[in-house]
Amino acid sequence: MKLLKFHLRYHPPGLVLEYIQKGLIKNKDIDILDMNCNTDIQELATKLYQREVLITDDVRNQLEQCLETLKKRIEHEGPMGKRFYIYKTLVTHVLPLTNVCFDKIGKRCLSGSYDRTCKVWDVDSGKELKTLAGHQNVVYSVAFNFPACNRVITGSFDKTARIWKPETGECLATLWGHAGEVVAAQFSAKGDHAATGSMDTTAKLFDVRTGTEINTYTGHTAEVIALQFDPNEGQRLITGSFDGTISIWDTRLKDRVSVLRGHEGEISNVQFNWDSSLVGSSSLDGSAKLWDARKTECLATVAGHTDEVLDICFDWAGQRMATSSSDCSARIYDVKSDFKELAVMRGHREEVSKVCFSPAGGCLLTASADRSARVWNTNTGNCLQVLSGHCGEIFSCAFSYAGDAIITASKDNTCRIWR
Repeated sequence: MKLLKFHLRYHPPGLVLEYIQKGLIKNKDIDILDMNCNTDIQELATKLYQREVLITDDVRNQLEQCLETLKKRIEHEGPMGKRFYIYKTLVTHVLPLTNVCFDKIGKRCLSGSYDRTCKVWDVDSGKELKTLAGHQNVVYSVAFNFPACNRVITGSFDKTARIWKPETGECLATLWGHAGEVVAAQFSAKGDHAATGSMDTTAKLFDVRTGTEINTYTGHTAEVIALQFDPNEGQRLITGSFDGTISIWDTRLKDRVSVLRGHEGEISNVQFNWDSSLVGSSSLDGSAKLWDARKTECLATVAGHTDEVLDICFDWAGQRMATSSSDCSARIYDVKSDFKELAVMRGHREEVSKVCFSPAGGCLLTASADRSARVWNTNTGNCLQVLSGHCGEIFSCAFSYAGDAIITASKDNTCRIWR
């Protein structure tokens, strides 16, 4: 084996080693999830050198330079960085929006709407690139296949999901079989599979290339409203249901591997952390739970909110978990040691329906029914900026991968790009 080059992975912090073995070029990921502004680069380089055979003396200096670049990228974002301003208002949907997302590079974004379409936008110009039309009801879920981002999946109330080519607007496959609205849809990490969750109480697994159904996952007794593939191999799938449980599935099998029980109300969202070792769940019972994904044990229950918990997310490094609630607040918890509450974000006047960390983790973004989104300091809980201007409640929001742009989607039929 011979190392060819280092590649930087900014979020979460890590390196990709490109090497050659028996004539074949391969890649190996090294996670550096604990890197922060206080990391000793020489000490970290020594640890990596000692445990990784591909890193030899002659590339030691290059390794330290790469680690220094990663560290500066984390320091650059900082919780007190520049303010966001309205860059573009995207107005062509004729009905309220449902969900939005960026592609990996941050040059395009998707918007789903009650008007039965998904639109592909150029972020820099604000121009509509394509309208993905064909669904017969609300387009509720939209997503790119990361990291390639050459395919789009949409889930609709018409009981189908569709796979599209965003460059041309061509529908490549229609995923049939559900007897109820499709409210969750996602590609696997490798992009070869797609999963859908439906109000018919089932989830399904599809072959992306052919659009054929591989498995139907049954066992939930109420609507499946959230799902996610594990971020690494994509061989595990979690689903959250209004029956108050979370199921873990092995995509190579039809029967579920385990059921996570303990919530006393409907599940509002479920998510893996970066290395797939933890599962977070939020519930309308007013609590969020943290689970060991391998032992399927409940590690902690956090019950700081005084009303329904509507959303949950991990930071990119998997060190912290954030929740948002109908009690008009968001909260951040440590998930790597004692699960203590780290910060409380108060200031919204109505329910906070969506929450997400900036890629480097210095900021938290929240979306609210009070028609505003807010950017918060994750260390102190202080509000850094109020993103105002929408005329209706904000349903969805997201950071770009680089952290230099935000998208918000509203009931006022528009989405806005903030830079």
